[in-house]
This record gives sequence, structure tokens and C-alpha cells, in this order.
Amino acid sequence: MTATLSHPDTDSSPAPAKGLGRVRSRRRWVVLGFMAPAILGFAIFFAYPLVATVYFSLTRYDLINPPAFIGFDNYVRMFTTEPLVGTAAYNTLWLVIVLTVCRVVFALGTAQIISRLRRGLGLIRTLCYLPALAPPAAATLVFVFVFNPEFGPVNRFLRWLGIDGGLWFNDPNMSKPSLTLLVLWGSGELMIIILAALLDVPQEQYESASLDGAGPVRRFWHITLPSISPVLMFGIVNSMIFALQFFTQAVVAAAA
Repeated sequence: MTATLSHPDTDSSPAPAKGLGRVRSRRRWVVLGFMAPAILGFAIFFAYPLVATVYFSLTRYDLINPPAFIGFDNYVRMFTTEPLVGTAAYNTLWLVIVLTVCRVVFALGTAQIISRLRRGLGLIRTLCYLPALAPPAAATLVFVFVFNPEFGPVNRFLRWLGIDGGLWFNDPNMSKPSLTLLVLWGSGELMIIILAALLDVPQEQYESASLDGAGPVRRFWHITLPSISPVLMFGIVNSMIFALQFFTQAVVAAAA
């Protein structure tokens, strides 16, 4: 009868567990390395501004002197004694609704027209996208000049037609529609996204609908809109965020 003896030094059961722990630790560091750019971007461009905004809202800060902590005094004054809170809320709500609707409809209509072009598609698409590349401050200054009540080309043309063009950016009742025109002029980015979605709709569906007697309106309503609905939802959300962050253009137009 033969007995097999194992020497204590040859027992290697802890070694695989130790090696497995090192592999898992190395994998965690690899995953963390790949996630580092996203984590840093989130921390720098989202988390820190959010925390700083909450902190500065609890202080008295004029961008020159160091911030002084005052608690909730800013919120109390905003909701009790500040006369412009209602006007600011109304203007913000107006911009969110009107800018969102006009921006999405304008981008969809422009993309629909461009998608039907047979020649010069690349050139027209580039020309429509170029205004979106202009810096907001520069684009606003150009628009203020174009719509200048005295010597702007728009009012000159309207006076030539016998129409009073108004004060545009200098009129409180016309400033928001004027800013809306500025936004529509620079909505080429959303137009390109919707155009890509329109070009991706299978043409076989349009051909089948045409054979069944569907007209352009029914084809657009029953084929185009359902096919690009995720892109339209993105455009609506993006436009709402854009309207809530709409600040630079209004300040530059008011100061110009």
C-alpha cells in the first residue's frame, strides 16, 4: 500500500488566490484609467460649477471683492423685494417655449428642403452650417448692425418698401423676436443632425406609400416623423437646454 505525501512547501493553494487578486487590482486600474477622462470632465465641467454655483448663491460676491457668506439672504430678497424676478421668469419661459418650437421647426424644414436637392447638396449644407461656427458675441454684434434702426440694411430695405422696421433690439417688445431670429440663423448644427436622420430613412417606405396612394403630407406624417422621432426628441431637449442657458447674446445685444 503506497501513501502519497505532500510537502508543506509544495502546497500552492494560496498562490492562485493572491495572483487572482493582483489581476483584479490591475483590471480596476485599467478601467479607472479609461474612465479618467470622463471622470475629470464631469468633475471639472459639471460637479465643480454646480457646487460653486450653490456656494456663491449663499454669498455676497461682486467678482471684485472676496465672497462674504450671507446665508439665504439672496433667496429671501429675490422672492420678496426684487421687482425683476417676475419679468425674468416670464422672459425665460417665453424663450424656452418659442425658441424650442421655432428652432426645431426651422431646422426640420431646412433639412427637409436640403434633403430634396439633387445638385449642390454639399455646398448648400455647408453654407447653412457656417453660421453655427460663428462665436455668439460676434454673431450678435453682426445682427445688431444688420438690424440697426438708423443705418442697418434691413430697415433701409423696409423703408424702401414703405414699411417702418421698428427698433428691433432696442425695443423691449421686439428684442425677444430679434434674438429668436439670431438663434434661427445659427441653428445649422441641429439642422445637420436632422438632415442626417432624414437621409437615413429607407426610400423603400416612401415608394411603397406612394404606390398605395399616400401624398406628401401623409408620407411626412406617417413615415418621416416616426422614423426621425428620436432625433426630434434630442432636438427638443437640446433646444430647451440652449434656451435656459441663453445669456451671452442678450447681454451683448443690450450693450451694443
